[in-house]
Amino acid sequence: MKFSKILMASAMLASMMLASCGNGEGEQSNPAGASTSSVKASSSKSSSSKFVAQWSKDPTLHVEPTCESEGKDVERCINSSAANKETILPKKAHTWGAKSEKVTAEGKSGYWTNECSVCHTKAIIIDALNWTKIEGSNKDNTGATLKFSTNGNYAEYEFNMPTALTNVTVGIYGWVDYWKDGSNNNDQRGFFSTKANDGSANVGVKINDTDLTITNHKTYEEMGMSAGENGNSTFALCEMGTIASIAAGDFKLTYTRLESYNLNITEIWLMYK
Repeated sequence: MKFSKILMASAMLASMMLASCGNGEGEQSNPAGASTSSVKASSSKSSSSKFVAQWSKDPTLHVEPTCESEGKDVERCINSSAANKETILPKKAHTWGAKSEKVTAEGKSGYWTNECSVCHTKAIIIDALNWTKIEGSNKDNTGATLKFSTNGNYAEYEFNMPTALTNVTVGIYGWVDYWKDGSNNNDQRGFFSTKANDGSANVGVKINDTDLTITNHKTYEEMGMSAGENGNSTFALCEMGTIASIAAGDFKLTYTRLESYNLNITEIWLMYK
C-alpha cells in the first residue's frame, strides 16, 4: 500500500512538472533571485492544477531601439522550456539640430538643411508656403499652413538641388483638423483614405518625373500626432515613403491634394544619408 501511494505521488509530481508555461491555473514558487513580469495564482486546490507562466526579461537579449532601427524586449519562461517571447520596440525619433539659414534664390522656393546628431541622417526641408506655382486656393486664410480646398489642387516647389541624393525618405510636417472626429469620415485615417475605402492615398507627391509611392498606412496617432486644442492635432513630422534617387541640379516637387482636405502642412522633408 505504501509503495502504491508513493507511485501515485510521483505521478502527480511528474504531471505538475510537465505543465507548460503560460497554460496553467495554479501557483509555483519563484526561483531565488529571479525577476518575473507576472505571476498569477488560482485559489483552486485541485490536484490537477497546472503551473502558471513565470516570465523574466533577459537583459542579455534586449536590443535598444535607435532612430535607424527597431529594438526588442525578450522574455524567457523560468519554469519551463517554452519559447522566448519577443516584443518589438518602435524606432526612436531623430534628434534634429537647429535648421540652417534659409536658402533662397529669386523666383525659386526656399529651403533649410538639418542633420540628426545621433545617426547623422541629413534633411532638406522645403518651405511649404514658398511655392513657385499653385493651382487652386490655400484654404488656410491665416497663411500659417498650406491646406487645399479642392481635390486636384496642387503646389509646385522648384530650386537647384545642391547634391545628388539616394534612398530618400519623404515626409511632411503638419497637423490635422477634425482630430478623432467622426464627421466627414476623417477619423484617424493617415495617408490612406477610409472615405473611399479603396486603399487610395489622400495626397500625391511627384519629384521631377517620378511619383512617390505612398507606403505609410499608419493612423495620425501612430505617426506621432496627438489631440491638441479645438479638436485639432499637434504638429508632427510624418514619413510617407521613399524614392530611390534625386539628381543634383534642377529640382521640382509637386504636392497634390487627392482626397485630404484636413492636412495642414508647413514643411516637406527629404531625409537621406
